[in-house]
Amino acid sequence: MKVTVDDSTLNQSYILDDAFKSKGVLKSIPKGLNIYTKGKDSEGFYYIISGLIGLVDIAPNGVESLLRVHSSGTFTGYRSFLSGDKCNATSVALTDVTYLYFEFADASLLLKDFPSIYKYLIKVLCHDLKIAEQRLNDLSGKRVMNRIIESLVFLKQKDPEYPWTRREIGEFCSATTETVTRTLSKLEKVGLIEKSGRDIVVSCIDSLLDFSRQQEANY
Repeated sequence: MKVTVDDSTLNQSYILDDAFKSKGVLKSIPKGLNIYTKGKDSEGFYYIISGLIGLVDIAPNGVESLLRVHSSGTFTGYRSFLSGDKCNATSVALTDVTYLYFEFADASLLLKDFPSIYKYLIKVLCHDLKIAEQRLNDLSGKRVMNRIIESLVFLKQKDPEYPWTRREIGEFCSATTETVTRTLSKLEKVGLIEKSGRDIVVSCIDSLLDFSRQQEANY
């Protein structure tokens, strides 16, 4: 997964106009509860006003994966809605979350009444596919250290204040919690990160990514 310090797409937030905003139902959910679950019929999609959501899936062997992360100003649940499929993963509130729920009988109605929103969701969906393809390539082509570093940077850019856990970082890049812990200890020894309790402080993302590229070049 290619990450940069100034990835405008990665950090992009969408500001709803009043006309579309009025169509949403305002809801709140506490940390740890699900907004929607895998296998549920999709009849709409969601816009996060505040908070952080993780899209997770559990493999048949019980291994949990953190597929994507959605922060304030972003949509979630749009893939299943646009395709007419059942939800393919479970959306978990990583923090207390306030959101708007938009229900439409069919995606064609969204296209008819709010074409700009429809086109934007298609654009986001294409970006999601690009990231998924890069992550799949990384699983076979990159060392676990590089995957952990880039995942840490990606997640920190998504929400710098959220205390990303070793387990969440590992789930995002298919590494064990133990491997993430060992890697973070190595990065701390060379002064690229600091551990403050459970939180991980990255002093300079540029330096961390340069270190990752050097490690990859020397592999």
